Amino acid sequence: MILTYNIKHERDFSSELIQAKKIADFAIRTKSNSSKDVRHLGLKSAIANQILRKYRKSGIKKTSSVNLTVPGQSVKFDNTEKLAKISCLNLELDCMYLPEFKKIRQIEIGKTLAHVSVEISEPETRASEKFIGIDCNTTGHAAVIAIPHTGKIHKLGKSAIHTHTKYKQ
Repeated sequence: MILTYNIKHERDFSSELIQAKKIADFAIRTKSNSSKDVRHLGLKSAIANQILRKYRKSGIKKTSSVNLTVPGQSVKFDNTEKLAKISCLNLELDCMYLPEFKKIRQIEIGKTLAHVSVEISEPETRASEKFIGIDCNTTGHAAVIAIPHTGKIHKLGKSAIHTHTKYKQ
């Protein structure tokens, strides 16, 4: 299961975000695949490739706000200190308050927040032996409860409709 957490980064990425917007506009115009085509803009190729991949889709017509998307392979995570290091941006994020996770999938960096997508192992499914079924508002009853392993059926609230109409104002 992949979950996303927000962490404040307290750094000014305004120049990188402007470059990212230019790359996104270029991707919409040309549908380019390679970061070689946008090398002259000065953004690192790992981030430029992610932006090109996202904005070259045919359904996107214009850009409003572009985040810096860093893939998981560009992020180094230190388990002992709980720090995520992004070398292409010279950024360290404190991941102390995140729950235990397998790996970081990607990080999207905006003006104030870094959106960290992590992969968390799903809890094991438990096999249940006994269960009940509840059906609300059937056959004029408020609730019908069935217990399959005993074969019993309880029909509750037969007078619910009468009580509702009697005290209705």
